[in-house]
Amino acid sequence: MNMKCLKNLYWLLMFSAAGFSPAFADEASETHSHIKLVSEQTAVALGSTFWAGFDLGLDDGWHAYWQNPGDAGLSPKIKWKLPAGISAGDIHWPYPKLLPTGPLVSYGYDHEVFLLVPVSVDSDFQNPKEVALEAHADWLACKDICVPYRADLKLTLPVAKDASAIKFNDFKHAFDQSLENIPIGIPMISSSFVSDGDYWDLRIQTPHVKSKSQIIFYPFRDDLIEHAAAEELHVRPQGYEVKLKKSHLYQGGDLKALQGVAVNPDGWLENDETKAIIINAHPAPMPIPMASASTVPVKPLHFWLACLFALIGGLILNLMPCVLPMISIKVLHLLERHPDRRTAFCHSLAYAAGILISVWALGLLLAVLKSAGKFAGWGFQFQSPVFVIVVAMVLFALALNLFGVFEFSTPDVGSVPLPQTDYLSSFVSGIITTIVASPCTAPFMGTALTLAISQTNLVGFAIFTFLGLGLALPIVLLSAFPGLLAVLPKPGIWMLYLKRVLGIILLACVLWLLWVFSIETGMMDLFKLSGNSSQGIQWQAYSSPAVEEARRSGHGVFLDFTAAWCINCQVNDRLVLQNPGVVHAFKDQSIIAFKGDWTKYDPGITKALASFGRDSIPVYVYYAPSSGSAEILPQLITPKMILEKITKH
Repeated sequence: MNMKCLKNLYWLLMFSAAGFSPAFADEASETHSHIKLVSEQTAVALGSTFWAGFDLGLDDGWHAYWQNPGDAGLSPKIKWKLPAGISAGDIHWPYPKLLPTGPLVSYGYDHEVFLLVPVSVDSDFQNPKEVALEAHADWLACKDICVPYRADLKLTLPVAKDASAIKFNDFKHAFDQSLENIPIGIPMISSSFVSDGDYWDLRIQTPHVKSKSQIIFYPFRDDLIEHAAAEELHVRPQGYEVKLKKSHLYQGGDLKALQGVAVNPDGWLENDETKAIIINAHPAPMPIPMASASTVPVKPLHFWLACLFALIGGLILNLMPCVLPMISIKVLHLLERHPDRRTAFCHSLAYAAGILISVWALGLLLAVLKSAGKFAGWGFQFQSPVFVIVVAMVLFALALNLFGVFEFSTPDVGSVPLPQTDYLSSFVSGIITTIVASPCTAPFMGTALTLAISQTNLVGFAIFTFLGLGLALPIVLLSAFPGLLAVLPKPGIWMLYLKRVLGIILLACVLWLLWVFSIETGMMDLFKLSGNSSQGIQWQAYSSPAVEEARRSGHGVFLDFTAAWCINCQVNDRLVLQNPGVVHAFKDQSIIAFKGDWTKYDPGITKALASFGRDSIPVYVYYAPSSGSAEILPQLITPKMILEKITKH
């Protein structure tokens, strides 16, 4: 008698012992198990996709099963009854745990699990008042015996006329926790496998290797591996190798793909808590070289290249609209107050010290957050309304100073004024320059900062140092070589007019920060999917299931990760993504567009950024309909660049 027959006999005995007495209820709450159909939202909007969840609860000692139950069990099944205009996707399964029972090992859940399903409502849905979801659920709960259950469930949600009317309910936290446990694909991580006699050798290549990791692989098919056999793990410099014993049920022949979920309890990424990833491994002829390593050291060439990128990125930051006024003010001070070359140079060093210390402080804070298991990227502090309003107040004071409303005075020692040696003001101006630069990301910076945050603290410290040096270098060079200032007119009335222009720019920055503050505090509706008019790109709010559904539709998919406080994002949006030619091309090519708003901290957006190896915004990702692979675009985009990407396929 083969293993398949034994499994069938096992379930026949289990069903007989249980008496096969299924439960029927709108909200099933039976002995040992209950199920409920819920949503994290109080209402839905037409033309949107939202999560519906099946809250499956189990008594202590009881368990239910994953999509592949393993040696024994039956996975939950959902059958929907939906009106026209509403569609439901596949179940998104949180990663399971091992459930050993005697010589058998199953895959499943205990206590409670949320099975999430993306539900889409068409923009032309006929019922203007409510959305009614009906589903029939079948599931199995087991302990010493197994009890199959059935339930007919219904959930009704009102249709919101305005997106601002949609709120999260008490299930929001449970949905967020479940989303964190749903496996994702990470472009930085690749996989392959080799058939080696009675074993599959699964190779997982990742830039972050942890020597004490315990990798567990859960296959989607139940006939590929012996579920009860121990999985042998080898740590390699390039990643991990997992030896999986082939199942007796496997019929042989060439396996085109080894698919499943790989779980690493220590997390797959250095600065993220992603524990489960989707594996889609294809045959690979070459083995991974035998070696061991606890971490992947950064190569010297890559390190110095990252330092160079950080230096160039810091230099370019001086040209960003958020930093240029501060640089211009400092140049005016060099012309107006410090004709002495030595004094001017000392002031520039104080200014550079302010930049370096504040950059180091930011890098230290990121390192502390990383060690605490939290993910944070460049500009993350602008997600705090308190920080935003403080910066707005500082810039407002500077603007008033430029308008001559008041002057910053310098302390006197005795009766002797020290107008030429107020180095503290230069130091503070360096700090302010760093602060106002942090919502901007210059070209070359993204690559350098990703390496800085993902590697050791010493490597990160060095890269942040070069970033600060690049930001401070123009003022240091101008003070060290005053001949460079000769191209500017001599001090005169023009400086007064320039100050007023700079003051106006700073006031514009203050208004922008107040706008950001109003969004973060809920005083204004979300910096809503801009361009969502009939003339603009039809943006959808980013969610992982919605993106996966869109990719399966065969259309090109475009992702825009942005924030209200990110000036680069806003410039790209106005000049590129709202360009009529780009808008028309999106519509003509049937591109499905998603906008991920990181104005306020969002764990889903944070996790998505980490999956693309990024820790700063903007991030633009394009999935071509032909290849389906992710292509990450530069941080500064042009209409021509976008048009070439979406029309060449």
